[in-house]
Amino acid sequence: MSEPYYLKARRQNRRRLIGRLEHGSNAERQLAATLVACTEADPCLSGACTECGGLLQLAALDLANRFVRGPARALRGRMTMITVVPSWGCVLPRELDAAVCRRVLAAVKAAAVASGITPSIFSLDISFNEDLTGKGPLPHWCVHAAGLATDWFSPAQERPFRAAFSRSSWVKRPVWFERIDASGAADLYALKPDRGRRVTVWNERRLNAGGGPSTKTSPRGLRAIQADELAMVEHQLGLAGRVIGCGIDNDAVERALGGFNWARDGP
Repeated sequence: MSEPYYLKARRQNRRRLIGRLEHGSNAERQLAATLVACTEADPCLSGACTECGGLLQLAALDLANRFVRGPARALRGRMTMITVVPSWGCVLPRELDAAVCRRVLAAVKAAAVASGITPSIFSLDISFNEDLTGKGPLPHWCVHAAGLATDWFSPAQERPFRAAFSRSSWVKRPVWFERIDASGAADLYALKPDRGRRVTVWNERRLNAGGGPSTKTSPRGLRAIQADELAMVEHQLGLAGRVIGCGIDNDAVERALGGFNWARDGP
């Protein structure tokens, strides 16, 4: 069986990242050495390593299977995928840092626990957003979270969670609740280690068909300068800072994810 395309692309992007970092600053060269030394038998566990990010994805998926999908089976397989985009997670280029990432996940966890959106598991996601219509915000990093929760929620149950994340000029719709079943495909997406750009343009097909002005947003790969900036931030953040459990026993989370706490520092 041939390797999936996304895995080939992930490894190609990783090799390109290493090649650029090897010609960068001292910190960048040190990160490059860490990534080069990473092997299946001795993973580097850097937050910048998508191979190790894939290992974290599998560990988080196992946690989700036990504490989210398992209980969902007793509820006719009902689960919810949640996307949260706090306005304070939107920062300009070269202003992204680990503190922003930690603040986003801390706020998501606090809101989930306070509003009863549990048991749930959330993973950090980061994209670079570009609006080419001239009507949207400046190009910016968007630090957000994707999560999985047991059961479906009524509007009344969703309301306090939504209230924790206000709209802004950066984010018009900060929270999405999507009802899903326990099939598993959504879990992989919510816990994915890959990063990219989201590019918004005018929908020319709709305009040419005589419709009103509308936009469309498409996923694209990060530019080199963006990938390099993000790699340094995610290395500082670490893999362990990327996934949180809400309403899940802390010891169970530690057993599942605690092995990702210590990244190798250098080759």
